[in-house]
This record gives sequence, structure tokens and C-alpha cells, in this order.
Amino acid sequence: MLSFRPVTLTSTLRKLIERIVARGVRDCIEDRLRPEQKGFRPARSPLDTLMQVASAVRRRMDGERTAAAFIDDARACDSVDHGCIVRELLSFGVERHLVAWIAGFLRGRTSKVRVDNALAEDISVTCGVPQGSVLGRLLFIITVASLGRRLKRITGLRNGFFADDLGIVCTSNDLSELQQRKQQGLDCITHWSAECRVEVSAGKTEHTQLAAREAKLLSLKVGATALKEERAPELVDLTMHRLKGLSKHGLCMKAVASTRLLQLRAAASPEWGPDREERRGSHRAPEQAEMCYGVASWWFDTSLSDLERVERVQAQAAHMVAGNPKAANREGGLREARLKPINEVARRRALDHYL
Repeated sequence: MLSFRPVTLTSTLRKLIERIVARGVRDCIEDRLRPEQKGFRPARSPLDTLMQVASAVRRRMDGERTAAAFIDDARACDSVDHGCIVRELLSFGVERHLVAWIAGFLRGRTSKVRVDNALAEDISVTCGVPQGSVLGRLLFIITVASLGRRLKRITGLRNGFFADDLGIVCTSNDLSELQQRKQQGLDCITHWSAECRVEVSAGKTEHTQLAAREAKLLSLKVGATALKEERAPELVDLTMHRLKGLSKHGLCMKAVASTRLLQLRAAASPEWGPDREERRGSHRAPEQAEMCYGVASWWFDTSLSDLERVERVQAQAAHMVAGNPKAANREGGLREARLKPINEVARRRALDHYL
């Protein structure tokens, strides 16, 4: 039940007014938001956050250790303090009449739950941003911006946000310095969370040292709770392994795609079932989309043998889509199925990102 949350169903007129207010707020804040925040912003995507963290991992020098922590805020959008939202709006220089309207929009909200024909009594909502509203996501990233500014003051600590997903990364050849920086970052997050009434879930917060075979464990805490070091933590659904780094994600994608491939094989009979275009669509939608998620951030760190495994899955899917035998030429099968090698997809997306 903790995963369920009320969704705000506002009227058409209210949504129109929210859009007008949101445009006025964006005009004031967009140029002042930190580049580390990628969520709910125009022309941004999870790939930006993944590339940011991946870049920090790649830049380490020989002998240096890289430590990463991925922080989980428990229902952050539902618990953030309204006072913090108003203070952040004012600090960004948003016009006072817009701030007053937003404060009134948040104040005195109620919600109720309907199950079949039974309707619960009104519940007063005293914190959080309205889920499903036009303004909700924008107000949240404005509030989180203050945390980004605080983390930026910690020397040697890099961070990346996508909405409420946060990763912090630091690199050093001194283990004690690494420990100190990471703990400073976690303490900063803990203090900010207490001020804004956002709970950090220590049980779901993960940390690891990357590319360290004989790494001594770091003793890190969130508040009074010690964190457990994970071998393969996740940030925005990207898996990072302690030894294999970002290449671990490629293996995970290959495993997921292989399962999808079995489903495609069951429906890809040349005598019956969907035609070629339907088979192509059913492959591109769930299977290729999963294989290519964030591909520009992990593809170039993955070993050639692991890359070949992923490409082999794409080639098998192409043969099924085109109705070709397994022994058919790989390049010809991809052309006939109108599919691209994953390597080409990765290079195109990396180029689009940097341009």
C-alpha cells in the first residue's frame, strides 16, 4: 500500500491556469537551475544523468578509486514541505503574485479515495506536491535545486539528478579522503531532507566502489543508519557493477532481451501469426527499447565479447522479423527487417547527446 498515492484530477480550467503560471515560473528559473538537474526539463532525458555519472567514472586516473552512492528518497514528492517550496520560489526571483497563487494552490488541499461505490472521507493534505498536476513536477525540481547548490560546495564531489533520483560520485587515490567526501555528501543530503521533511530511505540507498578488486569497505551512514555496500547498485535503472562498471548493464539488457526473444519466437511463425511489420513493431517496442535504454552511456565501456552477445540478440530478432533461417547473413537480415545494429544506435545517440 505504501506504493499507492493519490492522483490529482484537476478541472480543465485549473490545468489551463496552471500552464500559464508554469510558463511564468519557467521564464524566471530555467536559466538558473543547475545543469545537474535533468528531470522534468525541456530537451533533457535520463540519458543526460547517466552520461554525467558515466563521465565521472571514466575520468579517474590510474591508482584512483571511484565511489558512488545512489540515494533513494521515500515518497519525496508526497512529503516535501510547502514552506520550502515557497522559499525556493522567492530565492529564484519568481514574481510575488505567482508565488502567492502557488501558495494558495498548495494550501488547504484535501483528497478522498473511492473503492467501487464506497467513498472515503476527506483527508487534509498538508505537504507534498499534487501528483498528476501540471505544476507538481516543476515545483519539486525547484525545491531540489537547493540541495544541488549545497552538494556543489563539497570539493571533489559530483552529483547528478533526474527528478528525485540522485547519484553522487567522487574520485581519489586516498581511501580516507574518499570516505570523508562521501560522508559529507550524505550528511548534506540528510540535513536538507530534514529541513524539507523528505525522508531518505537508508534501506534503499546504495553505494559501491567501482573498479576496485581489493577495495576496503567504506563505512558510510545516512543519519544513524549504516549503509550496506552493494556490488551492483542502480541509478535511473542503469546497473553499475563494482568490478565490471557500466558493462554490467549490457549483460542485464542481454538477459532481458533474450527473454523477450523467446516471446517473439513463439509468435513469429511464417505460416500463421502476425505479419512482418507487426513482428517488427513488437520487437522494437519492448525488446529493442529495453536493450537501447541509456545505450550511449554504457556501450563504449562494455567488453567486445559482451557487445557481440547483445548484437547477436538483435540479429536473431531480425531473422525472426524477416522470416529468415538462422544461417542467413546477419547484415542482410538486419536490412530486410529494417533494424539497425545496436552499435550504430549507440553511436548515433551519443552523437545526438553531445551535439
